[in-house]
Amino acid sequence: MEPTLSFDNKMLIHDLFAIMSEVLAYRDYPTYVHTIRVSRIAKKIGEAMGLPAEQLDILELAGLVHDIGKTAIPDDILLKPNLFNLQDRRIMEYHPLIGAKFFARRLLDDSITYIILRHHERLDGSGYPLGLKGNQIDRLSRITAVADVFEAMSAKRPYKKALPQQSVLEILKHEVSLHHLDGEAVNALCTIADSLILDNIHLYSTAGFMEEIENFRRDTFFRDTLSELYNYRYLLVLDDLNILGEDGSMGYELQLINFGDYGKFQRDYGFIVASQVHDEIGQRLKETVACFQKKRKRYDGSIMLFRKHCDYMIYSEANSEEDLAEFLGQIKAELELSHSEWGLEAQCFRGWFERNVSIEAAITHIFNLENRAMESCKKS
Repeated sequence: MEPTLSFDNKMLIHDLFAIMSEVLAYRDYPTYVHTIRVSRIAKKIGEAMGLPAEQLDILELAGLVHDIGKTAIPDDILLKPNLFNLQDRRIMEYHPLIGAKFFARRLLDDSITYIILRHHERLDGSGYPLGLKGNQIDRLSRITAVADVFEAMSAKRPYKKALPQQSVLEILKHEVSLHHLDGEAVNALCTIADSLILDNIHLYSTAGFMEEIENFRRDTFFRDTLSELYNYRYLLVLDDLNILGEDGSMGYELQLINFGDYGKFQRDYGFIVASQVHDEIGQRLKETVACFQKKRKRYDGSIMLFRKHCDYMIYSEANSEEDLAEFLGQIKAELELSHSEWGLEAQCFRGWFERNVSIEAAITHIFNLENRAMESCKKS
């Protein structure tokens, strides 16, 4: 007679897998949320396909750890907010191999190991890490692959918007027609999609410090190590997260400080001196910002200084443009001082925007002002 697990032992095993999934939260919280949802979706697909209880348990447990290999992926890749280059992609594609290695030879049943290893394989052989085809990919791995793709496209991330559910299902059907995904699993998902509720996932016991850790990781990718200033694109991320203006401010000022003659300045004084002067100007601007900014919980402050190549950009929250008059006057004085000391002239392009205007639209407006000024100078 084969041994069977008691209810308590089953709960213990589930809790252990949940703990392994939670480890991911301390590396990349969105991936943790993804694994929880994939676990639930895969199990629901299995139920719709009429799979036995033992296989449903495997789908649920494997979903919790299918991305566990990402714990070994360097932060510079795992947490990268923009597109991967070829090396990034190659290293990221190791994560199924790493995860499978964690479980190989430690479980009597290889089903979970197979799911971890194969959830990115595709039926036509175009997947990774092994390029398996057709029947080389087991049924449970195929189901998890469908759940994985569905969740990834349905979920909102800091770097992308969620696709409408119907659009995602149409994409999955197209993937079936290309012999990438399993048609039976996709059909089963379509029958239950309307009843799927992708709840927000929270780590309630660690929510306080986890949020701070995640914010730090997010911020680090946009912060220059030497100057400690953010790249201006960080503003787009904050805007996409809907966390700007957390004090209820009515609007914001965006200012671009352009050094149009910086190339000539480099030739006249040398690149080293020019770089030192540029850094000194940045330090003065940073000190001025620090004097006027007010504390914010989820980002640096009500006023933030950014780099855009050799230019600087300043974001300032306020209830009206008049409220920023003293601050803007001080910025102007700092730039005039730099001009009198070094002859490096700055042009400022500014705009006041209501809170409902997106950062993307505001930046586009400011850049258009800059481009028109540059074209005007060329014509004259």
